[in-house]
Amino acid sequence: MRSCYSVEAELAFIAVVLLAWQAVRIPLEGNVDVSVEHARAVLGLEHALSIDVEGWLIHRASESRVTGDLAWMYTNIHLPILFGAIAAVRVLAPDRYPRLRTTFVLSFLPAIAVIGLYPLAPPHWLPQLGLGPTPDQGQLAGTSGELLHNSTAAAASQHFGFAVFVVASLIWIFPRSWLAWAALAYPALVFVVIVGTGNHYVLDCIVGALTFAFAAVLAWLLHRDPRRSAFAVRTSGAAATGIGYAVFAWGFVSLDMLSPIRWSNVFFALVLVAGIVTVLSPRLAAAREAFAESG
Repeated sequence: MRSCYSVEAELAFIAVVLLAWQAVRIPLEGNVDVSVEHARAVLGLEHALSIDVEGWLIHRASESRVTGDLAWMYTNIHLPILFGAIAAVRVLAPDRYPRLRTTFVLSFLPAIAVIGLYPLAPPHWLPQLGLGPTPDQGQLAGTSGELLHNSTAAAASQHFGFAVFVVASLIWIFPRSWLAWAALAYPALVFVVIVGTGNHYVLDCIVGALTFAFAAVLAWLLHRDPRRSAFAVRTSGAAATGIGYAVFAWGFVSLDMLSPIRWSNVFFALVLVAGIVTVLSPRLAAAREAFAESG
């Protein structure tokens, strides 16, 4: 648990955790009527707290004609940024990385409990919010796409939790950097994306952030060691590694495996290559320098 492995091994482990998270959620899918009833209860609580901005955000997105852009961002930005940030943090702070990895893994435990105990319909199932319609129970089991994910898992927004995790990690490593604090704009953007597209409620974002807060406390207890020396930060190659793996992840998740013979796959294959080249560039430069010095 306290060990730190290569960037590639760490990213492979994160990918396995995410796949396990998707698989575990599937059998936890709830009944449509129950999840819609829960959705009405959530909106009622938010109204009582004066934080029910879902309808306003959805209306503003539609009025501004950015709904399509937000939907694209919902599908395309969170995994590339997550993988890019994790790769960069692994290079920047290998001493701190194991605690961050533990936080990431443990965050899914309360999230699984929440979505299992409280199946929640997403806002886009509710016609009163301007989207809808509500599917029937048969539709959830009628297509392969619906069978491969949990449609009633809105209660804990890991999209928002991932964004909070990324920014909190950067601020922890660089507490005096204005760039790290400027990254707080990213969770704000994710909030607009996931709420404006009707995928999550405000309370879902709060729960998603709390799952990481809970995990961070446990990780601190598990990794607490008063004898440890000050943490070191290594900036060499971090930017290229983070950007490269972000580009690689975007290309990989965008490939259409069911229809491989498509022009879009050619583009995303080139994106994959660009990501690999970006990751390798600082390593090749270091190898050339080492060779020149030895010569």
